[in-house]
This record gives sequence, C-alpha cells and structure tokens, in this order.
Amino acid sequence: MAFTSELISTLKQELRASNITYARIAQALGLSESSIKRLFSEGDMSLSRFDAICGLLGMDISQLAQKATEQRRHVLQLTEAQEKTLVGEDKLLLVATHLLYGWNFEQVLAAYEIDRFEGQHYLTTLDRLGIIELLPENRFRMTLSPEFQWRKDGPIQQFFERELQSEYFNSSFTRDGELRLVVNGWLSRHSLNAFHENIFRLKKEFEIAKDNDRHVPVEDRKGTTLVIAIRPWTLEIFARYARPV
Repeated sequence: MAFTSELISTLKQELRASNITYARIAQALGLSESSIKRLFSEGDMSLSRFDAICGLLGMDISQLAQKATEQRRHVLQLTEAQEKTLVGEDKLLLVATHLLYGWNFEQVLAAYEIDRFEGQHYLTTLDRLGIIELLPENRFRMTLSPEFQWRKDGPIQQFFERELQSEYFNSSFTRDGELRLVVNGWLSRHSLNAFHENIFRLKKEFEIAKDNDRHVPVEDRKGTTLVIAIRPWTLEIFARYARPV
C-alpha cells in the first residue's frame, strides 16, 4: 500500500498542475464528486479508475509510476563518508555501481563471484548508506536522483584518478565501440563556457540512452564509460618556454 499512496499523491500533484478538478473527474467516471473525494482520501482505487483518471492527464499508469519513482529519488550527492565507505571495499563498490547501472540482485550474483549471503550484506550496507531502499526478496529502489553526481575531488573521483585513469586510457581506442578524439585550438572564455553547456547536454543524452536500455537483457549490453574533458592547457614542454605574463 505504500507505493499506492505515493501514486495517489503524485496523481493529485499532476491533477493540480493541469487544473483538473474533482468535479471533472466525477463527470468522466460517472460518479459523484463526494465519491471521488472519498477515493482519494481513503487511497482505495482500482486500476481501471487509476487508468481513467490518468487518461484525463494524457498519460498511462506506467508513466505515473515513473513520475512517483523519480520524486522518491532525491539524493543528488553522497557525503564524503559515504563515498569513503564505497571505495573502502571493492565488492561493495562493484555491487553499488551495477545497481546504479540498472542491474538487479540476481544478475549481479550470476555475473560475479559473490555468494548470496555476502550479496545480501552489501544490499543491507547500501540501504544503511541511503543509496538504495531495500525491499523484500532482495528487491530495492534507488534513492539517487537522475541528476546525481559524485563529489568533485571526492573519494570516488580520487579513486578513479588513482586506480582507473591509467587503465582506462591504456588503449588504442580502435576496437569495436571505442572512439577517441583530441582537438586543440585557442578559445575565448565565452566559447569555453558554450562547450561546457554542450558537454552537459551530451551527458544528459548518455543518461537517457542508459535509461532506455534498461529493458535490454544484460548479456546484450556492455559496460560503457564516457569521459569528456576540456580545459585551458599547454604541453609542459611548451609552457616552460612561455614568457611570464
């Protein structure tokens, strides 16, 4: 019943935003206005009535459920202590990142040498950290917002720079699915800021593609990392000859 309450709460918000009154809903469902008020107050609504009311909003129940879930996912950034806990244990970080990528518990156990008891321990730890909301039968809900980001120069970023950066770039970037572009030029501050905005748009497109692919079987997906960087920079062998500004 907890999620039903969240659905009704989200439905109320959407109705208010669209200026759809109880009277209009009553007319559409062939009920009295008092009956509609009672449905919302008691939280006892059939799927057919959910569907009918969603129809007034131009959406279906699945879209309403997605909105309710997105509202629950509100964590924009972890604390330094939370990130330290994640990087302090390799398997915990492995489980956390794969859940973040859209895997479920059984898929993680099938792909990695983690036994069920050990995996349940990691789920409990992630629930305690507030990264997931643990549900019965090892199911969970992510609490991280779609706009979630790791801390700048935080433990996760430092871990990447220390452990993964050299490994990531140790490639010719000529294999299937790989691409590396390096361009140089002299840009104004205005142009740099414009590129920053474009990079954030590209990040959003990556997130959309990742979410759209959640229904694709895990075996048909590949872990993919996109790294984009831009900064005013000159090769050290050139910079050493620069005249003082």
